[in-house]
Amino acid sequence: MASAETEFPIAERFAYFNTAGAGLIPRTVVEEIKEMYARYLSTPPYEDLFEEFRRMVEKARSEFAPVIGARPEEVSFQANASTGMNLAVQMLGPKRGENVVADDLGYPSDVYPLLALRKKGVEVRVVRNRGGLVTAKDYSGAIDEKTKLVALSYVSWVNGLRLDDVGEIAEMARERGALVAIDSTHGTGYLDVDVERWKVDFLSTSNYKWLLSPFGAAEFYCARRHLEEVQPPHVGWNSTAGGTRELKVEEYRLAKSARRFEAGNPDYVAIYGLTRSLRFLSRVGRDKVRRRTLGLVEEVLDGLRKLRMEVLTPTERSHLSGIVFAKSRSRSGAAIAEALRRSKVMVTDRYYHGASGIRISPYFYNDSRDVEKLLGALRRATG
Repeated sequence: MASAETEFPIAERFAYFNTAGAGLIPRTVVEEIKEMYARYLSTPPYEDLFEEFRRMVEKARSEFAPVIGARPEEVSFQANASTGMNLAVQMLGPKRGENVVADDLGYPSDVYPLLALRKKGVEVRVVRNRGGLVTAKDYSGAIDEKTKLVALSYVSWVNGLRLDDVGEIAEMARERGALVAIDSTHGTGYLDVDVERWKVDFLSTSNYKWLLSPFGAAEFYCARRHLEEVQPPHVGWNSTAGGTRELKVEEYRLAKSARRFEAGNPDYVAIYGLTRSLRFLSRVGRDKVRRRTLGLVEEVLDGLRKLRMEVLTPTERSHLSGIVFAKSRSRSGAAIAEALRRSKVMVTDRYYHGASGIRISPYFYNDSRDVEKLLGALRRATG
């Protein structure tokens, strides 16, 4: 297991429980990114450096694809996960008389592109959670033959619910002629994400949280069976089959791979940072990361129960993720988060379906001492 003191100096100063907001970038990854920037000082930024960066992007595509169970040609790089979810909606272009479906635990950027369709006469159906839980059965009543797209969040950004029946929902949608786009941001890196097993059509994810990477790059997956069916809403020189070698204004040929969704130069530095973070996580071991994270979550849940805080996260093992949401009967989430910060404990205050509480998101760089520090600070803040 990585040493928090050497790789994560912030974790030495704080009990950091905010990976769901932004993950800590390992010290070695930061140093490697600095070395990449230094290439600008030694290599002219055109032919040699440009080709080096292009090769790096293709290597990154190959290294990231297995993380979500995809093929490299199905993965494109975008600026953020919000862009990916918008891509899916724009390419499908739901029309008046059709409908789209999401649930009320999804991240706003996954739902807003659907809500915008109302102006076009598209019905937006929102599946309501039951005590913080949403299942395939809940979706079954919302998806029908007029459903164009189902937008899922693999892990809820606010209460941490992990959908354990993604494949069942996707099959239900497929049988009724609908496609599925899933945001796996809060599961990518430590939970099992498998687009091939789930048989979803699109996936979008962020890197700066559980993948411990810089801002600026995210991934959008499009299943190979759709690659030549869907037309990207934005095209540019990088979308073309021949790249810079076939540039002409008379016509263009789209790349047959997911590169068709990359109109221009991607964020090379952020993508390079992703490759270094993936290798760092591989050295730690993804199984170890998952076990450590979920083990810490169970410690947190046990402590919250003893403090008599109200936990609004489903606690069945199959639904657990790295996120816990809890509220106090006496203080707002903002007040508690501020009190914890003064005790060098970092969480996020969130407002969730009428409840003001805190979101706690441990990761493998935390340990049981951090949990004890969290619970002690909570006892003082809510007692």
